[in-house]
Formats: sequence, structure tokens, C-alpha cells
Amino acid sequence: MKENGGQKLTINDVAEQLGVSTSTVSRAISGKGRIGSATRKRVLDFIEEHDYHPNSSAKSLAQSKTNNIAILIPEVSTLVAQPFFYMCMCGVNEVAQARGYDMFVVPTSGQDTSNLKRLLDNEKVDGVILGNTHRDDAFAKFLQSRRFPFVAIGSLDDDSVIQVNHDNMSACRDLTAILLSRRMRKIAYMGKAGDLIVNEERYEGYLHAYSDAGMEPDKDIICMDNYTETIIRKNVDELVKKRVDCIVCQDDSVCNVVLQELYSQKVRIPEEMRVASCHNSKILDSYPVSVTTLKFDNTEIGRVACGLLLDLIDGKNVRQKTLLDYQVVLKESTK
Repeated sequence: MKENGGQKLTINDVAEQLGVSTSTVSRAISGKGRIGSATRKRVLDFIEEHDYHPNSSAKSLAQSKTNNIAILIPEVSTLVAQPFFYMCMCGVNEVAQARGYDMFVVPTSGQDTSNLKRLLDNEKVDGVILGNTHRDDAFAKFLQSRRFPFVAIGSLDDDSVIQVNHDNMSACRDLTAILLSRRMRKIAYMGKAGDLIVNEERYEGYLHAYSDAGMEPDKDIICMDNYTETIIRKNVDELVKKRVDCIVCQDDSVCNVVLQELYSQKVRIPEEMRVASCHNSKILDSYPVSVTTLKFDNTEIGRVACGLLLDLIDGKNVRQKTLLDYQVVLKESTK
């Protein structure tokens, strides 16, 4: 290979010396894409004259592949959300590396697609994994508009999107059904309304369990406004006064505050109040009483999502929806 000022020629050098773009050079090398015959001949003649051999990066460009994928995760500050996304990313990275890909982590704020748009505009990745889903998901819509390969972790109403999810609805349904079978009738639900589909699925499971049992839940003990710690504590105070049998928490961040408030009031668990969570994180391990939870494999969901995305990039047929299993882990808090 000829040297250029003591340095090996790069695809950028070729493009600069010919006054064309790097994508034009890559199309000439690969023989793919729209490029004039005269321009292709000019590029190939230059390459032959200077004995230029594309390195692995140039070859990837020529093949229209970067061997990079991205996972989009929301900016999170809670101790509950961070482990989920960390374990999920570990699963994605494990499969990506095994198949010759590198992973970009792209933080997002709300449903602002600007970081994602910049990534695609600069042709940095071959595919995208959405770390969570919203009811009206701007990221999914943007990727669909660009016809770009992506997989969603979570549920979307659009059946054309490839989705991988834990079976949150069935899990919460089974948990609530078990509690009802133990003669708990006044089971309160502590949730949070919003556009995250996972929250809707868990609440739907709670309602289904009551319906399956031929019962109606008491609407006065369903709290869907738990947006701050102050509100959660106030709701717990009301539930204690109403002498509910059990409090089912939408996730561990809610459950953590529920437990703090019950202990501050010296309410004995499980003798005077039973508690369960629709998630399972280390944050609940510090309490004297072990807490009944739902257990999901967060690393596996990353592995599955990445495998599906890479198969999709390779042009293979993949399953549209994948639901992963769960465990109901019964512990002291609901005895």
C-alpha cells in the first residue's frame, strides 16, 4: 500500500483527493448504490494507481454496515430503574460482542428524538433497541419513518413493531390471584398513571385477577396518583385507616416508600399489613421482613432483544412478539 506523507491512505484521503464524498468512494468499492459509471471508474483507477486497500472500517462502510448497534435508555435517577437498564445492557452487549458488533448507549430525555436523529443522520449504527416503550412512542414512530431496523423492549400497540417483553400483565394477575386465594379481599393497589405501558399492564393484571375471581376491587383503595414520596405516604396513611389486607405496589420505588411509612407508623408486617411488589430489586433487601415480589430476568430480555435485532439486520425472518416468563416469589411480607 502506498504511503501518503508517511501515512497509509484512508478512505477519507481517497475521497478528499478526488473531491467526492466517502460514501461515493464506498459505493464505488462495493459496486452497490447509485453512482455514475465515470465516477466509479475514476475512483477505481485511483485506488489501483495508489494500491489502496480498504481497512475494516472502510469495508464496513462499503458494505453499508457499521457493525454497531444502539440501545436507547431514559435518563433515570432512581435506584430501582438503574439496575434494570444496567442488566438489560449487559445482555445486549453480551450477544452483540459474540456476533461481532459494538453497542452504543444513547440516553434520552422524555420523548426527544434529537440524539437518535443525529445517530442515524451520521450513519453510526445498523440498528436500534428501544429500552422502554410509551403509549404514543416518538422513537418508534421516528424509526418507522426512516425504515430503520429496531426492536422494542416493552409493548406497543403497533403489531408491525418487533417487541420483546416480560409478561407483566400475567405476572401481576397471578400475584394478585394468589393473594386473593389466601383470603385477602381488600387488596389495595399503589400505582402511577402515565404513558409507560408497563405500568398499564401491571394494573390490568391486578384488575383481571379480581375479575377471574368473580369479584370487584374497591375503587377507594386503588391509588394511581403516586408521583411523589409525600403523596405515597399520604395514601399509605389512608390505607392503614381503611384496614386493607394487603398493599400491592406497582414497582419497588413505590414499595420502598410504602415500607418506610409503615415502619414509621410501627405497623407490623405481615401481622397488621401485608405488602407485595410487582418488581424485584435489591432496594427491598434492607428491610427486616423479606418482601413478596415478581422476579424477571432482565439480562435475558437484553440478550433476546439483541439477537432479534441482529437477525433482522441480516435479513432473517423474526418473531414479531416475544413474551418472557416470570416467577412469583412469595416471602414473609404476605404470610
